[in-house]
Amino acid sequence: MKNYEFFTRATEFAAILSAMYRGHGDKLSADRAAVYAFKSIFGEINMRGRVVSTEGGLDQSHKLEYGELVGRDIDSPNAVECDIAIDPLENTTACASGDNGAITVLAVSERDGLLYAEETYMWKIAVGPAARGKIDLTKSVTENIMNVAKALGKKPSQMTIAILDRPRHKEIVQEIRATGAMVMLLKAGDVMASIATCVDGGGVDMLIGAGKGPEGVITAAAIKCLGGDFQARLDKKLTEEIIGRKLTFKVAGGVLKMDDIVKKKVHVVSITAVTNAYFLKGVYYRKGRAITNSFVIRNDGATTAMSTYSRDITHHDWYKYIKADPEIYRLFCQKS
Repeated sequence: MKNYEFFTRATEFAAILSAMYRGHGDKLSADRAAVYAFKSIFGEINMRGRVVSTEGGLDQSHKLEYGELVGRDIDSPNAVECDIAIDPLENTTACASGDNGAITVLAVSERDGLLYAEETYMWKIAVGPAARGKIDLTKSVTENIMNVAKALGKKPSQMTIAILDRPRHKEIVQEIRATGAMVMLLKAGDVMASIATCVDGGGVDMLIGAGKGPEGVITAAAIKCLGGDFQARLDKKLTEEIIGRKLTFKVAGGVLKMDDIVKKKVHVVSITAVTNAYFLKGVYYRKGRAITNSFVIRNDGATTAMSTYSRDITHHDWYKYIKADPEIYRLFCQKS
């Protein structure tokens, strides 16, 4: 597949539109803007993209549907077939409050290359390349910390373990602290914290705990490309407790390793920061221009890049999409 740049354009445009709602206390409008941006750019790409993982049903936001086909030529026999795992706006709460950690993100693989993680929560554990092969979701938190610490050449007390700040993690947090390791409590969103385990200076040695399944698929794609390690287990009971209803589909049991989640070549993983997120600076404005910062992984990790773009949107081809949506156009006029 060629023209990977279009997918980064999609995360960048989504970040710019959702960032207009940053700090406005309206996470649903921010999410709607991100979805609108993605659909607009997807319509420019010669592909028959199939959405196989997205969290709209879990957070009741505007969404791309499971199994939805996207692309410019979805009926053309010449369109490139691919699968897409996407979170149009990861950490909507952070965007609404102006807090750190909001991103737009997607992963694109060959057809049938990504786990179909529909509306499920999963238990996860993620580490960087130095600790690959040293994690096991069937073992205790303490055992995993000790094994990863040894692989990293650290004392447990020198390690930082990221975990979502949720009541379900109370005992896990206590166990982490009992090892002497430092706990990084995440308000929401675990994609960037997981990927940070694979980035020098990322500030995270391991991520553990239960979070949304669609985000786990994106995370696994990125970590596999970056040479790290990731395991997961889907949890039907936890999912039903959180969403307040019974699931109507079968949920796979057992531990899922990276090859169970990411089965074929990953074309691209693209992340653009909406607010400051670990090693990425959020969207900001200067002299009528919007500046974005992205982290991009291509061709199964053969290429990784950090990119910064400055755009005068009123003279950009994206402006037509902004003008076509009255609400977004009204807010854009206030910001520009």
